[in-house]
Amino acid sequence: MGLAVGRSMAKKRDLLRTSFILLLVLISQVNAIWAQTTGRFPVMNFHHREYNGHAQSWAITQDNRGLIYIANNVGVIEYDGSEWRHISINGALARCLDTDKNGRIWVGGQDEFGYLAADSTNTLSFHSLSQHIPETAKPLGMIRQLYASDSSIYFSSFTTLFRLNKDLTVSEWSPKTQFHRSYLTDGVLFIHQRDYGLCYLSNDSLRLVPGGDYFAPQLIYAILPFNQKYFLICTQNDGFYLLSRQALDPNFTGYTKPAIVKFSTSDDNFFASSKVYAGLKLDDNTFAISTYSGGVVFIDTTGNITRRIDTSVGLQDNTAWYLYMDNQKNLWIALNNGISYTPIFSQLTSWTENDGIKGVLQSVVRFKNHIYFTTNVGIFWFSNGRIEQVTGLSDLSWKLRTIHTMNGDEALLATTSSGIFQVEGGKATLIENGKYHSYCLLQSKLYPKITYVGLREGVGVIAENNGRFKFLGELTGTKGEVYSLAEDLNGDLWYSERYKGINYVDMVNPYQLVSEKPILYTLPFNPRYDDIAVVMIDGEVKASAECGLSKFSHQSNMFEPDSSLGLEFANGTTGLRILNQDQNGNIWFEAYNFSANRWLERAVKYPKNIYRREPAQFRTIPETIFYDIFPEDNNKVVWIACTDGLFRFDEDAGNLKNPIFRVLIRQVSAGPDHILFNGVYYDGNEGITFPTSLPYNEVKSTTLPYRNNSLTFTYSAPFFGQQQKLLYSYMLVGFDKTWSDWQPNQRKEYTNLPFGTYQFNVKAKNLFNIESPAETFQFTIQKPLYLQWWAITGYVVALLLIIWLSIRINTQLLRNSNIKLQQLVDERTLELSKSEQALIEKNVELQRQKEEILTQRDELEEHNRHINDSIIYAQTIQQAILPDLSQSLGNIFEHFLIYKPKELVSGDFYWISHAGPKSNPNEKIFIAVVDCTGHGVPGAFMSLIGSRLLSEIVNEKKIYNPADILTELSASIKVALHQNVSESFDGMDIALCLIESKPNDMFSVTFAGANRPIFCYSKAENRIQTLKGNRKSIGGLLPDVDLEFTNWRVPMHKGDMIIMYTDGLTDQNNSSKRKFTTARFQTYLLANIEKPMEEISSVLLQEFNEFTGSEPQRDDITILGIRL
Repeated sequence: MGLAVGRSMAKKRDLLRTSFILLLVLISQVNAIWAQTTGRFPVMNFHHREYNGHAQSWAITQDNRGLIYIANNVGVIEYDGSEWRHISINGALARCLDTDKNGRIWVGGQDEFGYLAADSTNTLSFHSLSQHIPETAKPLGMIRQLYASDSSIYFSSFTTLFRLNKDLTVSEWSPKTQFHRSYLTDGVLFIHQRDYGLCYLSNDSLRLVPGGDYFAPQLIYAILPFNQKYFLICTQNDGFYLLSRQALDPNFTGYTKPAIVKFSTSDDNFFASSKVYAGLKLDDNTFAISTYSGGVVFIDTTGNITRRIDTSVGLQDNTAWYLYMDNQKNLWIALNNGISYTPIFSQLTSWTENDGIKGVLQSVVRFKNHIYFTTNVGIFWFSNGRIEQVTGLSDLSWKLRTIHTMNGDEALLATTSSGIFQVEGGKATLIENGKYHSYCLLQSKLYPKITYVGLREGVGVIAENNGRFKFLGELTGTKGEVYSLAEDLNGDLWYSERYKGINYVDMVNPYQLVSEKPILYTLPFNPRYDDIAVVMIDGEVKASAECGLSKFSHQSNMFEPDSSLGLEFANGTTGLRILNQDQNGNIWFEAYNFSANRWLERAVKYPKNIYRREPAQFRTIPETIFYDIFPEDNNKVVWIACTDGLFRFDEDAGNLKNPIFRVLIRQVSAGPDHILFNGVYYDGNEGITFPTSLPYNEVKSTTLPYRNNSLTFTYSAPFFGQQQKLLYSYMLVGFDKTWSDWQPNQRKEYTNLPFGTYQFNVKAKNLFNIESPAETFQFTIQKPLYLQWWAITGYVVALLLIIWLSIRINTQLLRNSNIKLQQLVDERTLELSKSEQALIEKNVELQRQKEEILTQRDELEEHNRHINDSIIYAQTIQQAILPDLSQSLGNIFEHFLIYKPKELVSGDFYWISHAGPKSNPNEKIFIAVVDCTGHGVPGAFMSLIGSRLLSEIVNEKKIYNPADILTELSASIKVALHQNVSESFDGMDIALCLIESKPNDMFSVTFAGANRPIFCYSKAENRIQTLKGNRKSIGGLLPDVDLEFTNWRVPMHKGDMIIMYTDGLTDQNNSSKRKFTTARFQTYLLANIEKPMEEISSVLLQEFNEFTGSEPQRDDITILGIRL
C-alpha cells in the first residue's frame, strides 16, 4: 500500500497486476470462507414496471420524514414504503439529488436545477431556480452532481461548477479542459478535469490537488473519507488511492511524504475489469463500491473484499449507478435496470437452494469448526466455503448430535431413514449393526458410553468404545415412533411416542437392554400427539405439544400445564415446540397458533428459573416451520434450520431493535377529485426564497364546507423491508371514543360527519412492537347553511309570526265555542238531575248483589280448602307406598333419584322389591319405574293400584320373570278397572328390571318394558346402550303393536350403571317449543357419568331448569339411576 505516485508508478503498474493474478486462488478461498460464515443478506428488488418509471435511475436520497427519492429518467420518484409518486421536473430527466440539513430535497437534471416544496395543492412539486443562473451559463446542460452543504448548494455539469449562495446569487467556475465529476467529501469540494487532473475548491479558487495531475488521464468515480488522515480516491479502472488531508492545506509546509499513495485491494483485477462507478463509506468503517458489471463490492480498510452483492445473490442487475444508506441502515442501489435495497447490517443472513442446499432442512450443528446440517436428501457441510454433500448417504436424514467420547474427543452421529451414521469430515459411515430407521439421539449422563436412539419402533441403545459405535439392540417393551428422548436426574429414560403420548422407562442396565415396562402418560388438553417432544429443563421433565407446555408432577403422577414460558402455553391456546436449551439455560422454542402461523422466540433464563421472553428479536425471519436451532457458545450467533433454508442470526451485526420509525399521513381527500392534503403543507409563499426548512411536521387546521363532510385518510410508515408486517391504529378525536384495533389497512373513510372540529390521529407499530409517534391532521367542518345564524334568525321571525296569527284565530274561535258550551251545559244539567234518582236506586241493587257474591266466594274457598287437604293427605299416602331407597338400595348400590311431580301428587311411582334373603348371593332385586295414565289425583290412584299389584305378583304369587310380571300386571289392571265391561282407557307404562349378583363382580340384569326403555352404561366401553321395551301397554283398551312382553338380559360389571326414567323429562318443552329430547338426556348423562351420584342428579336438574326456563312443567318426572 506504500507505492508512491509519480512517473515511476506507470512502470510498476503492470508488475502489480501480474502479482495479483497469482493471488486469485487465495482470494477465492478467502471469499468462500467469508460466505460460509455470513451468508447472504435479503435483497429487495423493484422492477421499473412496479414504480412505473424508466429502467435507469441515477441517484437516491431521503428526507427527514424517511421518504425515499430517486432520480430517474422520468423525473423524481418518491417512495413511502407503500406507494410510488412521480414528481416532474418540467419534463426533464433527473440526474442527481441531495438533502440539506433541514430536509429539503435538491434536484439537478437536464437543463434544470431546483428543489422540492409544497405547492398550493399541498402536493410536493419541483420549484426551479434556473432563472437565477446567468444567461451566459445557459443552457445548463446535464447537471450531473449536486451537493447541499451547510451554507450553500453546489451543482456541476461538464462545462460549469455552480454554487447557489444564501442570497440567491450564483457563483460559477469554468474548467481548463472539461469537468468530469465533482464530490463534496467532509466539507471539501473536489472536481476532476479530464486531461488536467484532480482539483479542489479552496478560498473560492480551484486548485490542483498535490500530485493530482496523475489523474489527468484517469476517471475518478468516488472520493470517500478513509480516516482522519486520508481520503480514498476510487478510479474507474486504475484502482484505489489515498489522498493526504494535510496536503490540501496550503498553509501547511511540513508535509514531505507523497500526497497520493496507492491503495491495493485483494482483487484489483476485479475492480479494473468491472469498472468502478460510485462509492459509499459505511458506519462500520468499510466501503461499498458499485461497478458497471460486477454489482456492489464491500472492502475494509485493509483492502480485503468482505462481501459481494450481485445477481448471484439476488440483485436484479449488475450495473449499479449509485449507492445510498437510509436512516434504517438499508443500502439503496440505483441500477441500470430497476432499484434495489438490502439491509447490509441485518442480523439475519441465509443460505437457500441457490447456495447449494438440497431438500428441506431438519437439523444443524457445529462440529469441529464446521457447520453440518441434514435435509430429506442427506447430510451437508460447509467445506472450503462451499456447501457440499457428505458422501456415503443420500437418504432422508433427521438429527445430528455431538457425542463426547471416553477418550476426550468428540464424534458426530446422525439418524437417517437408512440407519445410524457416524460423520467424519465429508464422509458418513454406518455404525456397526446400525441399519435401523432412526429419528433422534441422546447421550446418557449416567452411562456416558451409552447413547439412546429413537427408532421407528421403540428405543435403541448404542455403545461407544474408543470413538467407535455399535448398536446393541432395542429396549424391551418400547414401541412406536420415537421422535424425542430425555434422561431425568435418576438416569431413567423418557421418550415421546407419536400419536400416543410420553413414556417413562425405569432403566436397569442399558448395556444388557434391561429396563422396566414403559409407563404411558397423556398430556393436558388431549392434543393429537402428532407434534410432541419431551425434554429435560431445570431438572424437570417437560413436554411440548400443539396445546402448549406441560411438566411432570411426581406428586400427582401426571403431566400438568406449565406457565413458566407464558400463560398462553398453559391454557391450551398456543402450541409450542422446544428446539434447544443452550449452555446458559436459555430456551429456544417455536410457538404457533396454527400450523401456518409460527414464530421463533428465545426465553432468557434468570435466577430462580425465571424466564424473560424475547419474541420480537427474531421477527425478521420469514414465517416458516422451524426444525432446529443451534446457538453458538457465545449465544450471539444462532443457526436456524427451517423449511425456507438455513438462517444465521448475529445479534451483534446491527441494532435493529430501535430503528427510526414514524408514520405519515399521505393524503386526505373529500372525494376522488377533491384532495385536501397530499403529504406536505403549503407555506403560502409565492416568491422564490432560499428555503431553510420544510413544514412537514407543522399541524394546520383546515376548514371545510358541510358538503365535504365525508373524508378519506391514507397513511403509510416508511419502514423498509417489513412493510407487510406493519400495523396501524387510528382515532378521530371528536368522533371516535377510543383508538381502533391494530390492523394492516392504510386507509380510513369517514362519511357524513357532523359539523364541528376534529383531529385525525394515526400511529403505526412495526414487527418489533415499537409504536411510532402519532401523526395528526386537524380540520373543522362548518355548519350547514340551514344552521347559519341568519337562517336561524329567519326561522325565529317566521315562528313568531305563526304564533301571533294562531293566537288571534284561536281567541275568536274560543269565544264562539264558549257561547255554545254554555247552552250545552244548561241542557246537560237538566238531564243529570233526572238521572240522579235512577242512579241512587241502581246503587242499592248493586250493593245487594255484592253481598250475595261475597257469600258464594266464602263457600267456594271453604270447599277448596277441604279438597286441598284431601290432596295433601293423598300425597302422604302416596309417599308412604314409595320405597325408602336408602334402606332398599343404600347398602347394595349407589343411586340417585329425581322425583318431580307436576302437582302435589304424581302419576309416576318407583317400586323396589327383594326376593330371597337380603345379602344372599342369590338375592333377586326388582326395580320398576312406572308412568300411570294422567297425573295429579287420578294418576296417584293409579299408582296406588299399580304398586299394590306389583307387590302381590312378585311377593305373593312368586312370579320372577319380568316379562311374565308385566303380563300378569296388565291382566290385573284390566280386572281391577273392569275394562272388559267398561270403556276405561286407563293404564300405565313401565320399565322393570331384575338384578342378580354373579361371581367376579358381575351382575345379570333382566329387563322388560311396556312402552318404556332404560339406559345401560358400560364403564369399560364408556358408552350408553338403550334397551327398548315392548310397544304394548299395561291395561287400557288401545291395540298393541307387540303381542307379548319379552325380556332383555344384559351382563354388566361393577361400576356400570342403569338409568330408568319416565317421559316427563324428555317431552318437556322450552319457550321455543323444542323438547328436551332423549339425545340431550344421554349427552348430559355421558358427560357426567363418572361423577358421584348426587352430583349427577344436581347436574341433570340444573340442565333441566336452564332448558325449561319459565315454561310450566308438562308431566310428572321420575329418573332413577343405579350404579352396580
